Amino acid sequence: HRSRGVDGLTLARDPQVYEPAEDSWLLATALEAHYRQATAGRTLRGAVLEVGTGSGVVALTLARAGGQVTATDLNPAAVALARRNAAANGLTVELLEGDMFEPVAGRDFNAIVCNPPYLPPGEAYDSPALARAVEGGPTGAEFSARLLADAPAHLRRGGAVWLLRSSRAGPLPEVGWRRTVIAEARHFFERLWVERWEREI
Repeated sequence: HRSRGVDGLTLARDPQVYEPAEDSWLLATALEAHYRQATAGRTLRGAVLEVGTGSGVVALTLARAGGQVTATDLNPAAVALARRNAAANGLTVELLEGDMFEPVAGRDFNAIVCNPPYLPPGEAYDSPALARAVEGGPTGAEFSARLLADAPAHLRRGGAVWLLRSSRAGPLPEVGWRRTVIAEARHFFERLWVERWEREI
């Protein structure tokens, strides 16, 4: 099964991998728009890391825009699917299997982007892999909090974290960060938005 992605990307599907939805499209289109802005998108033009790539739609969107993209995922089926999708679209993305930053130990990037698992537990899923892709911890925010805690070790000076947020998740610690909302969308069941997190100097 194949579906059309952002502005014509062709994406295969896998029942063991989170299928791109409103959150995926919001992050991908926001990043693509900001990539083309000289100031706001400066970090996206260097080495970019996507944590939790899933189908690869965000990584592929940035690679198509011209970014040098590395992407990780804990789910081997997701890495395999993203690799197939990259090949199908003629795009180059470095795809690595592993938990969050483990596959890129010792490396740093101009930008880190992530559509994290952000829901609290409560739904029934067809597989543990899908549950991990959508549930972010007891409040839904724990995965994102862990990412923000570990991100500075992998960010170059002046770099930024670009993070998808949801009104269904709990709050995140903000100490040491300067946040900017760069895009948002309202749905009947939640509000989604994309934030750029930059280290306070």
